[in-house]
Amino acid sequence: MAVADPIRGRLAVNDEDAQLVSVTCIKYRGGLWAHHVWPFLVIYAAIIFVGGGFASRYQWFEFMCCSYALGVFAGLQVLAFLFTHWSVGFKRFATTLTVRSLDDAHGFFVVPSKYVGAPELVNLTRRRLREGLKETVELGFEFRKQRYVIGDDKVVEKLAYPAKDTFEAYMKWTGHGTDQKTLAAHDKYGLNKVEVPLPPFGDLLKVQLIAPFFVFQVFCVLLWMLDDYWYYSAFTLFMLVSFECTTVWQRLRNLKELRTMQTPKQKVQVYRCGKWLELEGEGVLVGDVISIGRPSGKDAEDRVVPCDCLLLAGNCIVEEAVLTGESTPQWKVSVAEEDQATSLDAKLHKGHMLFAGTRVLQHTGSTEARLRTPDSACLAAVVRTGYETSQGRLMRTILFSAERISANTWEAGAFILFLLCFALAAGHYVLTKGLEDPNRDRFKLVLNCVMIITSVIPPELPMELSMAVNASLVALQKKRVFCTEPFRIPFAGKVDVCCFDKTGTLTSDHLLLDEVVGPGKGDATDLVMAGCQSLVLLEGTDVVGDPLEKAGLEACGWTFGDGIVTAPGGKRRARLFHRYHFNSNLKRMTTLVSVDSGNKTPSNKVALMKGAPEVVKQHLVSVPANYDALYKSYAVQGARVISLASRQLPSSMDEAACKAMVRDEAEAGMEWAGFAIFQCPLKPESEPALRALAESSHQLVMITGDAPLTACYAASHVHIVTRDVLILSHREEDTGHVHGVGKHSGRLHEDSEYQWVSPDEATVVPFSRNFDDLLRVACRYDLAVSGDALSYMERIGCAKAAIPLCQVFARTSPEQKELVLVTLKEAGRITLMCGDGTNDVGGLKAAHVGVALLSPSESAEKLAKQRKEDREKEEAKALKAAAKAEAKVAKAGAPALPPLPDAPDGSAADSSDIAVPPPPPPLSTVPLGKGAQMLAKMRAEGKPVPANMEKWAKWMDNMEAEANAPDGMTMLKPGDASMASPFTAKASSVAPCTDIIKQGRCTLVTTVQMFKILGLLCLSTAYALSVMYLEGVKLSDAQATLNGMLTAGMFFFISQAKPLDKLSPMRPHASIFTPYFFISLLGQFATSLSVLVYMYNAARAEMPADDRLTSNSTFKPNLVNSVCYLVEASVQLSTFSVNYVGHPFNISIRDNKGMAVCVFYMFCFLGVITFDLLPGLADQFGLVEIPMHLKLKLVALCLAQFAFNFVLERAMRMAFPGPLPPFKGYQFHAKRLQQLGLPLGETQFRPREEQLLGPAKGAKDKKDESLQR
Repeated sequence: MAVADPIRGRLAVNDEDAQLVSVTCIKYRGGLWAHHVWPFLVIYAAIIFVGGGFASRYQWFEFMCCSYALGVFAGLQVLAFLFTHWSVGFKRFATTLTVRSLDDAHGFFVVPSKYVGAPELVNLTRRRLREGLKETVELGFEFRKQRYVIGDDKVVEKLAYPAKDTFEAYMKWTGHGTDQKTLAAHDKYGLNKVEVPLPPFGDLLKVQLIAPFFVFQVFCVLLWMLDDYWYYSAFTLFMLVSFECTTVWQRLRNLKELRTMQTPKQKVQVYRCGKWLELEGEGVLVGDVISIGRPSGKDAEDRVVPCDCLLLAGNCIVEEAVLTGESTPQWKVSVAEEDQATSLDAKLHKGHMLFAGTRVLQHTGSTEARLRTPDSACLAAVVRTGYETSQGRLMRTILFSAERISANTWEAGAFILFLLCFALAAGHYVLTKGLEDPNRDRFKLVLNCVMIITSVIPPELPMELSMAVNASLVALQKKRVFCTEPFRIPFAGKVDVCCFDKTGTLTSDHLLLDEVVGPGKGDATDLVMAGCQSLVLLEGTDVVGDPLEKAGLEACGWTFGDGIVTAPGGKRRARLFHRYHFNSNLKRMTTLVSVDSGNKTPSNKVALMKGAPEVVKQHLVSVPANYDALYKSYAVQGARVISLASRQLPSSMDEAACKAMVRDEAEAGMEWAGFAIFQCPLKPESEPALRALAESSHQLVMITGDAPLTACYAASHVHIVTRDVLILSHREEDTGHVHGVGKHSGRLHEDSEYQWVSPDEATVVPFSRNFDDLLRVACRYDLAVSGDALSYMERIGCAKAAIPLCQVFARTSPEQKELVLVTLKEAGRITLMCGDGTNDVGGLKAAHVGVALLSPSESAEKLAKQRKEDREKEEAKALKAAAKAEAKVAKAGAPALPPLPDAPDGSAADSSDIAVPPPPPPLSTVPLGKGAQMLAKMRAEGKPVPANMEKWAKWMDNMEAEANAPDGMTMLKPGDASMASPFTAKASSVAPCTDIIKQGRCTLVTTVQMFKILGLLCLSTAYALSVMYLEGVKLSDAQATLNGMLTAGMFFFISQAKPLDKLSPMRPHASIFTPYFFISLLGQFATSLSVLVYMYNAARAEMPADDRLTSNSTFKPNLVNSVCYLVEASVQLSTFSVNYVGHPFNISIRDNKGMAVCVFYMFCFLGVITFDLLPGLADQFGLVEIPMHLKLKLVALCLAQFAFNFVLERAMRMAFPGPLPPFKGYQFHAKRLQQLGLPLGETQFRPREEQLLGPAKGAKDKKDESLQR
């Protein structure tokens, strides 16, 4: 919470999301009293008064000086006006003043948190809220599509939605009973709209054209025009405007895609004023009670939830992949049977919430609701609308998180200041020398000094900074990875720690029941596996839900339908009448079923439970002696062990009484039935991907909700665990006390209650919170921590020291996943988190680079498969019809016509009966591709179809097919699953993580080399415009234009460099402020400058004195100009060639075809014009004949300069290589390890099989294993 500061006009801010840093009251100045207006008006009046006096006395020189001064101040005022658009801070200074009272305020200066957006000046709004006869005035403002209000205590708070009331309060909702209440809700919360503004092209272009870089570039272009470089200026201006238009077009395209992502609001039944009304989805208001469900009928469209609402009656099956990436449909139940005193928490109670944008797959209405829905659907209370919904927050993330795409913008400014020092020195030298000559043109002198200073910011800079990031965005999109926050791409190149979820991320979702062990094996365990589940039946045929539950149901042979499970042969039936749903914190699930044995005996009611073995254990009446040893023996082999239990409920209790039981009462006194042993195989892509990350020196971490033994087994097979492992857990954890033993008992725990234990329990090491003791354990073993132990370490304050040392975190809650990522970030690590479900959202958002895996949902897979089959049938049918038409035409010798419809009598119509055939009827509701449609149209019109046209048509259809993604999912729209993370991978494996890291490194490398090349070119330009200019050396217009085109082309091809397939252990330099960068920069500049000065002197000595030019002269071809241009062009070419960074990050310059071709042709061009191999070509570029000995000397020196710079650059790369971080967390503390006399261990990854068997044997075993596969 931001504290109020009345003296500075700052209000207190109470923002739970921590999005606002400060809110300051401001008052707008009048138009003439703005600081960028009235001072200039005074100055204008003074200059006009003084100038008029000079004119009246015929002092024309002084009058001319006043005229120049008037122009200068007019330019400064224009600049000040532009600064009000460039800088919100300057706009605040110029146009507002700070006030202390809200009564005097016109608006506010709002400063948001980092990455939420830029500071803004917002207007104060006063809204009149009416509720019956009562009318109040609400003060507030809108910032980033969110409404903030100011209470009587002058505290700024986000507009409170009724999303935290008790369940009891929601159950009493009956909607808005009167029109006055409806209007009051509308005035306060507004309509249910999530609008994406789409400005006209001209408005967006106007914003781009008044951007500071563009204005500066236009200013530079005007300077070049004043120096008679017309072609070069025109080319530069065209390039700048084209780039800005492209940027605007890209922005408009993104906004259009966002608008298409908006789900059209369907009509919905709303209960208002005592009756049900059918309204548009946008008309739904907060406080409404609506009827929500999937419409019945074969042709009914899918129901999309229009807003965030709480289920009051009934239950739904929804698909939330659009928000979270969770492919499994989610079961949503009403709050009617929950503790009514509980307050709603949208995160904790997401099982009761329907979120905007999700699809309802199935619903079951309730007859016990206070309000009967007209369509027998579910009853829900609207708690959030518009941009406050889940979908609205998603849209805000895209709109405001990354409006500017750039990389290293701070370093760009610092580097420009560095270059400015050289430019100021050169400008001072030119000014001093120029003023010594009384005959020198003062206008040209000042113009040249200004051009020298402005040369430090090349026109290409903003394009190059964004081009590198844009190229990575495009490359990732081609790999089906979408990024909603482009500023995170450079972070991907710096990643140190890669964290992964296990189930569904590293391992497959498709579980296999291996066996069932325990005393109840058979009927008892089958009943629990079949009856304790949350599966649903879609469209009466498809069973969808948790893969583990589906595997258990299939293995026991029971069938499921309409809430009833039936044993093989129909001998036993169990009807589910109540569920206590699975909770990731509780680690268990319980259902109440009514079992009918079918022998005319009354049905009995049974409570069924399944969950983690250590959790179920604490609910058992009696625990077998071998309980722990039995499940651990399977878990240590990587199996997922689920404990099964049940108990008979008293026959005197009816279903209503059973449902009324609280969860703890229903789960007490369970009898153990057995263990279900599931095998969860690794995905085939997991091991190669993590091996590549480990070999590239990334610290690998697993964060999972699975048991520690199971997690360690899986971690050992994907190179997360490469040594003997110890697991930290509480001695009592085996009794089921997880996530903080005795957390509410009031007893403080001691370190002696925790211990490090190996999976086989052969090694036991006492736990100590001392950091040195933790290091001693970490340098010998890989470490795993249970959720219980993690809670304890957090409580005693040693979690920040211990978490970076560990490799596996098991039995963790979603909050603990977030804790691990936050702690790693605080330790200075750059983190990546990859997960696939809603339990990973906290960790994904906390990481620098969060990667959500978007797997196809079961319904999407089915729909895509059906569409693909229909498409193939229609294409085959169309081809068959076209072939038949062509054969018929060929036989008749007439132009090709489409096949005609059958005659009414059933006989085929004859083509001679109809002069102009009607167009063929549509073959199906599934359209053909655009390419196939084009070919069909050409054939129908009797036009020939060339072979190249067929290739183009096929290419068009392939592009359309890729866009429509008929392979399992709809094409990823901007924002899909971005609620979970900034990166969304349209894949089910972790392989995209390596692609993201590769592209991040590519962006860093490209940016650094661009800075170096720009620096060298700017230093050369500053020298050419200073010392060489004073000696009369200039470039022709054609020469300057060619150099500009070469520079633009080279930079474009550099930005298109592709990363190598193999990740290197070495990291790229993350900053330009390194010894490698500056030593190489200054060394290359010195070499290039030496060659230029030497050749200038040599050419000057050869040139007759009559051909020499002064700085005031216009360009004229002579020997000095020709030699200097050739040297500058060769230096420019060698600068791009030498500083291109390829291996070990990007492809080499030879593999970058565009770059290689550009360098080769430019080299050939320089050779041609140097030796005049094509007569007349050199004349076109203002070159004269050069003596042969000078040509040879020029070529030799340029080659020597290239060789020296090449060797210098490579030597600097070897002398100052990029960082090589260790792949184990404890190795970051090398100095402390040395002080303690502890071994550092291997700093580079080596597979566990090589450590045990040796490199040769390990490689041989791996080869044999691959052959067996």
